[in-house]
Amino acid sequence: MSKLDKLFSMVPLEEIEQSAQQQIFDVLELDCLKKLAIMPDVHAGYDLPIGGVALLDGMISPSFVGYDIGCGMCCLDTQMVAAEVTTLRGIYNDILKVIPTGFSSHASEKSYSRKFKSEALDKNTLQKVQAKVGTQLGTLGGGNHFIELGENQAGSLCITIHSGSRNVGHTIGGWYMKQGRMFQLESELGQAYLQDMNFALEWALENRLRMMKAVLGVLGISQVSKLLMKNLINENHNHAVVTAEGVLHRKGATPADLGQLGVIPANMRDGVYITEGLGETHYLSSASHGCGRVMGRNQAKKTLDYQEFKDGMRGIICSTDRSILDEAPAAYKDINYVLAKQEGVTVRVIDHIKPLLNVKAAE
Repeated sequence: MSKLDKLFSMVPLEEIEQSAQQQIFDVLELDCLKKLAIMPDVHAGYDLPIGGVALLDGMISPSFVGYDIGCGMCCLDTQMVAAEVTTLRGIYNDILKVIPTGFSSHASEKSYSRKFKSEALDKNTLQKVQAKVGTQLGTLGGGNHFIELGENQAGSLCITIHSGSRNVGHTIGGWYMKQGRMFQLESELGQAYLQDMNFALEWALENRLRMMKAVLGVLGISQVSKLLMKNLINENHNHAVVTAEGVLHRKGATPADLGQLGVIPANMRDGVYITEGLGETHYLSSASHGCGRVMGRNQAKKTLDYQEFKDGMRGIICSTDRSILDEAPAAYKDINYVLAKQEGVTVRVIDHIKPLLNVKAAE
């Protein structure tokens, strides 16, 4: 089998930026690689390109998972009629009061059911993670992370949250990446990373759930547990999973098993798409985690038209501060193109949520 026989890309290689192409070819050189799938939102990342899904034989790679372990999406249909919600500006302000954004944390620790322990991390790194487990629980972060309220095709108000493991995952991932690009799964470091990564995955989900409950509180919704159990969609897009075929790594890619509900956001202006997975093993049962960037953050801030960004966001309650110009819709690929490459192949789109309110913080 040639190296290219292991590659399954949803877009032609010539359409992919050179830096991401190089990362793809570098991964193809690995003897432990069994299969590499590339999603249509692909762009350069760290080691494995964002939008990459790699199946490795007996190896686990912290760099293939990345710094924001467990970053993902939660989406909830509140069953409220969106048209009857008339206090969006007040809701926006109240969300900012109860959920820290950017580099902010809670002033006091929030209780969490598990204490972080590690078989590998040094004392200082361990204490750094432990110090953030409570203070950053229920916080958004910056960059492309967001809280969005929107109206789905049935007229219901939906909440979508995109966030990850904050400094907890960043510190864990960063420490292991300093030890090596990848480890034998059954080695001490391999098993320690698997354990610590799984902690960050669980913490990232709890982080999103805390924010979801906080937003529901702002909306005055009761019977929260019942609603979450019935309507919550959750999936993460930075993880490694041990399977019978090998260790499956997704970097900026989401599971799309048969019948699995998924969330693919576009940008601040164009909303969120709900999908149903088709279980296409050709592409490792995966889908894109968004629409993908067409330019880096520095380039976006230097080249995009600020007034065009502001004008494009009219009608949506959000910040259009210059500090988030790198999150303007023009910094991202066309969501219609990205979805068309996947529709009927790995997923089918079953709903579209148009944004009414978007909370986002600068890096």
